[in-house]
Amino acid sequence: MSYTRGCNNNRWAGRNWTCALALALAFAGGCKRSELSGAEQSAPLVIEVAPGDLDAEVFVDGNYVGQVKVLQEPETGPLLLAPGIHRVEVRKPGRFPVQVTATVKKDRNGPVVIRAELLEDPS
Repeated sequence: MSYTRGCNNNRWAGRNWTCALALALAFAGGCKRSELSGAEQSAPLVIEVAPGDLDAEVFVDGNYVGQVKVLQEPETGPLLLAPGIHRVEVRKPGRFPVQVTATVKKDRNGPVVIRAELLEDPS
C-alpha cells in the first residue's frame, strides 16, 4: 500500500509558499521611501536616550523592534512608522519605562522624535 503525506503530491505547493513569502518580503521592506506616494509615506522613528541607555529595548504597538543602538545604525534603522497612531515604549531593566503615543499624519515629512529619559527605579 502506498500513501502520501500532507501536500507532497501537489507539485505547486512549494511554489505557492515560495511566491507568498517573496510577496510578503517585498511588501514588508522592499519599497524605498522615495517610491511611496504621499498617502502611503511613512515617518522614521528616532529615539533619543542618554549614552548609557543605548541598550534599552524599543516596543512599537506592543511588538519588540530592537535596541535603541541598533535602530540608530544606518544598516538597520531607522524604523519607519506607517500613518496612524502608535504606542512607543522604551524599556531597560532597573529603569522606569517611557511610553509615548505618536501620531503619524499622512502628509508628514519629518521624523517622529522621542526623547526617552529613563529614570532609575530605586526598588
